[in-house]
Amino acid sequence: MTYRSRSRAAVLAATCAMAAATVGTAQEAPRAMLILDGSGSMWGQIDGTPKIEIARDAISDMLDGWQPGRQIGLMAYGHREQGNCTDIETLLPPAPLDRPGFEAILDGITPLGRTPLTEATRRAAEALAFTDAPATVILVSDGRETCNADPCDAAEVLERTGADFTAHVIGFDVDDAAQADLSCLAEATGGMYLAATDAEELTGALQEVTEAKPEPVVPLIEDRFERAELGESWEVITPDPANYILDGGTLLTLTTEPTYVGQDNQTNVFRWAGQPMPEGDWDMSIDFTSDFTTRRSTIEMGIYEDPDNFVTASLFGDGSSNDRVVLQVKSVVNGEASRSNVTFADDACCPRDYDIDAVLANMSENGGTLTLQRRGRDYIAEIETDGWVARDGQENPLRTEPLTVLRAGGDPVLFSGTFGRDYGDLPQTATAFDRFTVVPR
Repeated sequence: MTYRSRSRAAVLAATCAMAAATVGTAQEAPRAMLILDGSGSMWGQIDGTPKIEIARDAISDMLDGWQPGRQIGLMAYGHREQGNCTDIETLLPPAPLDRPGFEAILDGITPLGRTPLTEATRRAAEALAFTDAPATVILVSDGRETCNADPCDAAEVLERTGADFTAHVIGFDVDDAAQADLSCLAEATGGMYLAATDAEELTGALQEVTEAKPEPVVPLIEDRFERAELGESWEVITPDPANYILDGGTLLTLTTEPTYVGQDNQTNVFRWAGQPMPEGDWDMSIDFTSDFTTRRSTIEMGIYEDPDNFVTASLFGDGSSNDRVVLQVKSVVNGEASRSNVTFADDACCPRDYDIDAVLANMSENGGTLTLQRRGRDYIAEIETDGWVARDGQENPLRTEPLTVLRAGGDPVLFSGTFGRDYGDLPQTATAFDRFTVVPR
């Protein structure tokens, strides 16, 4: 009988009476890499047929149902040299399936060496650009790791650092010790572990992982602001009701004082008062449009305990030039600040390849999504725009480098305004917040 272990628990959606209903969003099938065990033990036989031949036939059957257009690559290990733990080869990079070419290379895999399955999985993840996009590895192995690596530890790192990484693992004719190694690789990444003892079960297992549907992304916290009052879901720090309003499914805010999150006179900082933040990794996001009319305009979102302890993602004018907009992740711990910045738009100098007027117009008309990601103790700020980028070729979404924070807690906060005066004047910043979410990862 095929053994199954699915470790990704269903995420329960909790909603407040004043918040919008939580809705799951389907995802496209991620790119995949098939890793085939080419170690010497794959010459072992089941019912008189070498396991490598059974695996080739089962993979061919799997390809019959492969989704058109979905990218797949092929990797093998242990197929070229005996006793070499670096014998890992990407035979085909991820690309839409070329069935004849794929099967021709598959038929050329000749079992010979050892089982560096942990390093192979890590390399497969990198080949799939797993930190930037959803990625799936399908591993077929007839034994445990034999190259002094820990698949469980590696899987935890891949899960923590990946955008949405999943490893499905098929243990083909394996003993209990190998099953423990292989199953933890799947479980730690939210994948399936399937054990197969013969050709029929291997074929069925490959078809099952191929047909596995990505789970819907279900926010734990979601607010679409589709009401007349904020209600009990939000607390406003130093409220100035004349400068915020809920209207037409948006939370509209205007500059009140020259301030920002963490400043003593912070005004109209919206602090979530509903259900608590999830433990572990998460993505916090806000959809917005904003009139960045000043070099000191800012949008901030994050987790906030008090003015001396918070972590925020922000998009702001850098204060010295109206032509530069910065994406930042910032932590303040016991009053000490740390930051990681990346330029979103800069038409001031060297090279002048931004049209700042177009950038500001798009910010006002089309906006974007500001996200704070938590991955372990690392925090990353991200800005994603739909249908436009600040300049041709710019990464979208654009991310900061991770900022490590050993201890961080608190409640979600939102803020937009003007963080300082401009030659004595206080220019207006108007921002519309459309949808706020927190999604466990």
